[in-house]
Amino acid sequence: MKTQQKSEGVTVAAISTDSSPALTIFDQMVVIHSALSKEVGIAPSELLPKPKIEIPEWCGNVVKQLGKTILKPISKLRPKGKVDWRNYGRTLTIMERYKTFLKHDVPRILEEEIGNISDERWKGIEAQLGVDEMRACLIKGINRPVADDEPLERLFDEAFARQFENLERHRQVALYHVAQQGAKESALFYKGMAEGYELFIDERADFCGNRGRANIYLELLSCMLDVEKLRRTLPPTTRAQYFNKLAKVFKLPIDGYDWFQDVCDDVKFPLNNLGRKRRSSALIL
Repeated sequence: MKTQQKSEGVTVAAISTDSSPALTIFDQMVVIHSALSKEVGIAPSELLPKPKIEIPEWCGNVVKQLGKTILKPISKLRPKGKVDWRNYGRTLTIMERYKTFLKHDVPRILEEEIGNISDERWKGIEAQLGVDEMRACLIKGINRPVADDEPLERLFDEAFARQFENLERHRQVALYHVAQQGAKESALFYKGMAEGYELFIDERADFCGNRGRANIYLELLSCMLDVEKLRRTLPPTTRAQYFNKLAKVFKLPIDGYDWFQDVCDDVKFPLNNLGRKRRSSALIL
């Protein structure tokens, strides 16, 4: 049976000894999105379904670490009653940077990360995506009748267009509100606008609060289903073996094994380090 335990106020799930339902990459995204939203104190998207599982403890620890670093600028913008005009301005240009991120950075990043994937490998990934769930989510978002044979790509394009329209409405409302204020409030607002564009994501599409571990944290989160599956297999996979696996996919430091061990210890990564020995080589044999 699946048991539950509390870790610093966050409910996490222990590994079940029963056969668990097969989860898709979309299911994983929903779990992580919900945890990240709670970490910064905002409601998860209404378009997404409820998570099918509770986030594993180690993933919850990763989210907490992200909350202390790259998500911290967002948490600080939460309204506290009286309007903070400077934060209002920051929020507006964070949204503008987000629009640029979606329009320009995401296509570039996807091309760099998966542009060379073979058709055969892509078919394997596609089978795990949860296309039907994605489609249902997109249909809910665009809120119109959709033919069964309407391409998924067209639904994605329309959903993004609607999101851009919604962000533009928020921008127009913000500018209307500030236009009704005096010079002091307006000055604070426009000062915040100047600060907000690179408060969360910089011009290189890197997270501004990154202290050196944000990428590995995000990479580990993206491997949540893989790690949880490995926890149930024999013989057990060690951290060294998993480090080798990650090093073939992600950009890790050249002499990164000791660093990876420290990251794992911080978030209570579940794979055993089997007596941990300090190593200097990037790939552990």
